[in-house]
Amino acid sequence: MIETILRGWQRFRQRPLHQQLRLLRWNAPMAVLALAALHQLFVETVIRPLHSPLGWWLEVLVYTISGSIAVWWGLTYIAQGAARQAQTEQELRQAFAELEDSHRKLLALDRLGQYIASAPNEDEVYKLAVQAPSELVEAQSATLVTFDEDKQELNLAMAWGLSDDYTRAFRGYLETGVAAERCRTCNVLHAHVDGDCPLFVGVADVAKEEGIHSLLCLPIHVDQERIGILTAYFPSADGPTEEQIRLLNILGGVIAFAVDSLRARERQMEALQSLDTAARDHHSLAQLAFQTLQTTMAGWKAQAGAIFLFDHELEQWLCLAQQGLEDFASARFTFAQQLAQQAYAERAILIRSMVKGEEHDLRSAAALPLISEGEVFGVLFLGAKRPQGLNPQHMELLQTFAHQIALALRNAQLLQELEQTAMLRERYRLAREFHDGLAQTLSYLGFQMEWMERLFQKGQYEKIARELPEIRQVVRSAYMDVREAIEGLRLRWEEPTQLAENLRNYAQDFALQSGMEVKLHFRPEDITAPAPISLQLLRIAQEALTNVRKHAHASQVDIHLTRRDEHIELRVADNGVGFAETAMSPREHGGFGLTSMRERAESIGGHLSVMTGPQQGAVILVSVPVLEHVSVSAPEPGVGA
Repeated sequence: MIETILRGWQRFRQRPLHQQLRLLRWNAPMAVLALAALHQLFVETVIRPLHSPLGWWLEVLVYTISGSIAVWWGLTYIAQGAARQAQTEQELRQAFAELEDSHRKLLALDRLGQYIASAPNEDEVYKLAVQAPSELVEAQSATLVTFDEDKQELNLAMAWGLSDDYTRAFRGYLETGVAAERCRTCNVLHAHVDGDCPLFVGVADVAKEEGIHSLLCLPIHVDQERIGILTAYFPSADGPTEEQIRLLNILGGVIAFAVDSLRARERQMEALQSLDTAARDHHSLAQLAFQTLQTTMAGWKAQAGAIFLFDHELEQWLCLAQQGLEDFASARFTFAQQLAQQAYAERAILIRSMVKGEEHDLRSAAALPLISEGEVFGVLFLGAKRPQGLNPQHMELLQTFAHQIALALRNAQLLQELEQTAMLRERYRLAREFHDGLAQTLSYLGFQMEWMERLFQKGQYEKIARELPEIRQVVRSAYMDVREAIEGLRLRWEEPTQLAENLRNYAQDFALQSGMEVKLHFRPEDITAPAPISLQLLRIAQEALTNVRKHAHASQVDIHLTRRDEHIELRVADNGVGFAETAMSPREHGGFGLTSMRERAESIGGHLSVMTGPQQGAVILVSVPVLEHVSVSAPEPGVGA
C-alpha cells in the first residue's frame, strides 16, 4: 500500500507544475476539510476540557500554527516547482545556445567546404584548409605538413596564425630532415607540447612562449594513402572538445575529397591531351587502341580496361586491346564483356559505382559506347577496385573521352582500310606488269633457248651468233624491269618528303643502268611537299622513265621539278620517236603505264598531260596542288607495307 502511494506521488511529481497545481486545486477542499476536522477534534478533546481562561487564546494559537504550516507547505511546494521550471528553462536556453553555436559552425563548415571544393588547385585548397580550424574550433593557429616523396621527409606546405619566429623555427627544424614514417603511421592524433610528437620536438620552447600547449593532427588521405597532415594548435593542454574533434574530422574528409578530385581532374585532363596527341600520330589500329586504353586507365586510375569492336558483317565481338582482365575465361573478362554488350545494346554510357556480389574484385566500372556517324562500332570498358572510383560525376568527361576515342579509332580504321586498298592496288599493278612484261619476256627466252638448242644440234653456229645479241638485249631489258620493281618496293612512307633528293638518286641510277643522258632541272632545297604527294610524284617519274626506256628509243631525258605558287609541276621529256600515228596496242606505247600515272595524279588531286608526235619525242606533265585542304583519296604506305 505504501509502495503504491509512493509510486503515485512520484508520478505526480514528474508532471509539469501547472498540472500538479490543477490536481491540488481539485483536492484542496478535501484537504482543508480534513485539517479543519483534525483541528476541531484537538480543540474539543484537549483544550476545552481544561476550562482555562486562556482557552480562547490557545485555540487561536492552534489555528495560527496549523494555518501557517499549511501555507508554508503550499508555498514551499510552489517554490520548488518554480525553481525546477527555472532550471529547466536555463538548461533549455543553454542547449539552444549550444545548438545555435553548432549550427553556426556547421554553416561555416559548409561554406568552407564549398570554397575548398571549388578551389582551382591544391595550393588554394591548402590555403583554405589552414584557415579553417581557427574559424571552426577557435584554434590558435594551424599548419599543413606534406610528405616529400623523394627524401621521405616532412615538408611545411602552409602555415596560418603562427608568428614569424615560430614559423622560422619550425621550418628550420623540418629542414634538418625529420623522417616522415612516424607521421605516416601515427594513430595518436592529440599531443601535448611536452610529449614526443615530431611536430613539437625541436620547437617546444618556442611553442610555450607563444602560448601553444597542445595540437591535434588531421591526416589527409587520398586513395587510402596519407599524403599530408593538417595540424591545429590550441592554448589549452586538454586540446579540443569531442564536438570540435568531430568538426575537424569532417573538415579533413572535405580536404581529402577536394585534393583527390583535383588530382583526378588533372590526370584526366592529361589523359585527354595524351589521347589527342595519340590520335594525331600515325599509329596502326592495334597500337592506337592499346595506347588509348593505357591513357584512359591512367586518367581514372583503373585497374582493368578493354576496347571491344563489333564486326557487323560477321556479327562477332573482337577484343582489340585489353589490360588487367586476365584471360578470356576469367570472371573479370566475362563481367567486362557483359557490361560492354549492354552498353552497346542501349547506346548509352553505363556506370556501376558500387559493384557487389561478383566473383571478381572490381568494385566500380563504366562502359562507353564508341559512336561514329551515328553508328556504334565498339565499346570502351574501365574497371576499378575501389567503390566510387568510377561514378556518375564523371559522366560528362567520360562522354568527351568516348567521343575522342571513337573519332581516333574510326579514323585509324579508315586509314588502315585505305592503306590496304592502296597496297592491294599496287600489288595488282605489279602483278599485271610482271604478267605483261617479265612473264612474257621469260616465255620468249624459253622459246629462244629451245631454238638455240636445235640450232646447236644442227651445227648452225653462225645463226646462233646472230641470235645471241638479241637474247642478251632481252635479258638486259628484263633485268632493268626487275631492278625498277625492286627500287619501287624499297620506297618507304617516311622518305618521300625528300622528293627532289629521292628523284635525283633514282635518275642517276637510271642513267647508269640505261645508258641514257638524264638532265635534272631543279634544286632539292627548293622543293617541299607532303609525304603522300611526294610518293605519288616519285612513282609517276619512275613510270615515265620506264616507258622512255622501253618504247622511246631515246638518248636523252630532261626532268623538271618546279614549285609554282600552290602547285608542284613534274615534267619528264625525252628526244625519242614519240607516239606513232597508227593505232598500236596500249602495251606498245606504254598505255598501261600512262593509265597508272594518270590514276596516281588524280589520287592526289592533280592532273596529267601527254604531249607527243611522230619523231618528236614525248612530254609527261603532272601538276598537283599542295594546299593544306587538299585531301589524298588513297595514300600508299609503300608497296608491301
